[in-house]
Amino acid sequence: MSQALTVWYDQQRVGRLIATPSRQMAFVYDEAWLASGWAISCSLPLNETGDFLPPDLRGHHFFANLLPEGGARDRLVRRLGVADDDFLLLEKLGGDCAGALQLLPENQAPAADAETLQPLEDNLLEEAIHSGRGQWVTGDTPPRLSLAGAQDKLAVRAKRVNGKWLFSLPTSGTPSTHILKLPVQDLKNVPLYEAYTTYLATRLELPAAPVELVTLGDHLLSVSQRFDRSHQSDRVVRTHQEDLCQAQGLSRADKYTTSPQVFTKVGDLLREHSVQPAKDLRALANWQVFNALTGNADGHLKNLSLLAVDGGWQLAPYYDLVCTLAIPRVSHRLALPVGTLDDPQNLHNNHWEAFAGQLAVSPRLIKNLVQQQAGRLHDEVDNWLSDFRDQYGQLPALEGVQKVVTRQTRKALRDWT
Repeated sequence: MSQALTVWYDQQRVGRLIATPSRQMAFVYDEAWLASGWAISCSLPLNETGDFLPPDLRGHHFFANLLPEGGARDRLVRRLGVADDDFLLLEKLGGDCAGALQLLPENQAPAADAETLQPLEDNLLEEAIHSGRGQWVTGDTPPRLSLAGAQDKLAVRAKRVNGKWLFSLPTSGTPSTHILKLPVQDLKNVPLYEAYTTYLATRLELPAAPVELVTLGDHLLSVSQRFDRSHQSDRVVRTHQEDLCQAQGLSRADKYTTSPQVFTKVGDLLREHSVQPAKDLRALANWQVFNALTGNADGHLKNLSLLAVDGGWQLAPYYDLVCTLAIPRVSHRLALPVGTLDDPQNLHNNHWEAFAGQLAVSPRLIKNLVQQQAGRLHDEVDNWLSDFRDQYGQLPALEGVQKVVTRQTRKALRDWT
């Protein structure tokens, strides 16, 4: 069993990830990367010692945050037949992570310009949905991917041909372009809710990564365009990213918090590292306003990311937008509070004023953002639902989402400003 993995960016060695006897991971930058590279995380600067060893767990947390969580992680552990161990899972799944880094065995280098694709047929997807093994659709070969989150997700190549989505599984280090999300037991409407909630964000002209609905027999799936991938000529190129747990050196367990200081810390992070702090602070505020208006109580720190750009970072487009208030038997408390309150159904003006203070922005700015979003939703949401149905069908399950948005919008116009 390997005790170290090499971390690669494209064809360059970034460093080594080492499993310690206590199963806490250490990360050490490569000397050449220290001399001419850049910090792969706001929490892993180059101007310290160059290594992040336990009990300093920033290195461990950065890489562990690349892994799936919850039920998706449990299913992978059972299928792989390995211990529920961060390093062992990264050893199996580190070939196509979120962002641009690859984690490979020390005797293996990334394949240059690899373009190896395996067609993903509808019958395999249907079998995966029925069997509850959505991350394992091709038999016993472990997937070379790692996507954080609790849903069953597949990193795929996707394209439309004559109005139909065609999917392929990348292999041998080939980068994916989309994320395909499958329905799971008791949460079968989550892909539908994500597609519609994201659709509302785009109609509000908010910066959300595109999501489309896919029908497969009686099942509804969603396909999301990856914002950490781009096309250069005929080549798909990875773009480095990190979520806001990684950027702050936090464990995935810290993605939910009731601390009123959470947005103060995120605001400070953006002011220090963003190349466009004013724009990103406004986008962050708009994100939380949208979450409250559309009932997305699961807007946590791993659902916010930074993209690496020349000279620093910038806030990534919104993703994983789901009206969770329409889903029974899940928490309806906000993942991150507004002011000191995590109940989206009882917000008032004073909570948004406290939120403005935590972000160190003008209360007038927050009031304007609330009025702009709530006003347009109030005037247009019925028309937008009609447009969505014209594209995808009647979809009766959306009535629950529409009730939530209508109720939250009325409350906002009455109580939030």
